[in-house]
Amino acid sequence: MVPSFAASTGPFAVTPDTELPVSEYGRVGDPPEVRALVAAAQAGDRSAFDDLVTRYHRAVFRTAMAALQRPEDADNTTQDAFVLAWRKISAFRGDSSFKTWLLTIVWRQALDRRRARARWWQRSTTVSRSDDPSDDGLDRLVSHEADPERHAAARHRVRQVRDAITRLSPKLRDTLLLASDGEYSYEEIAEMLGVPLGTVKWRVSEARKLVQQRCEQSKEKP
Repeated sequence: MVPSFAASTGPFAVTPDTELPVSEYGRVGDPPEVRALVAAAQAGDRSAFDDLVTRYHRAVFRTAMAALQRPEDADNTTQDAFVLAWRKISAFRGDSSFKTWLLTIVWRQALDRRRARARWWQRSTTVSRSDDPSDDGLDRLVSHEADPERHAAARHRVRQVRDAITRLSPKLRDTLLLASDGEYSYEEIAEMLGVPLGTVKWRVSEARKLVQQRCEQSKEKP
């Protein structure tokens, strides 16, 4: 049975001053209130974990969207990731921030789902695609013109950028989408992807260069 992580009140209130067994946790990056919530959750307090879910739900969902590009898949992966995090929270020791640890879990879950989806696509005779261009999450990478007279040109630029990004290699595309989201630092992305910080910076730079080149090439075509 999948637990529900709705906001609720627990048997005791957790504040930054609450004295709880924190073990080795608390060395990296988290504010005191998060450290207290994590310690309480590790002691079995479900309401404390619900508070963590509320705090990080947006970031977790956006991470899943960066990998999966479909809200329904991202929703399911978000729930799966929180279930797995609850099961594993006792093993969290604070070698990274709790947020980074959580985002690493959802990123791996999202990649697993994406690989499974790709295998299904290979077996399927048809691939269903959404007609709504906003579903792929790429519109946020370009500016939208408010002037109605320029709307068509802006939509065309969006399509050019979307096409250029989808043609990137998975490693470059994933890193670019995470960096462009604005939700994560480069250090967090490096932790999530399991690569050095310098690799993240190079991938973002290379991806942006390729996208720009391909958009310029599209302009030159009649």
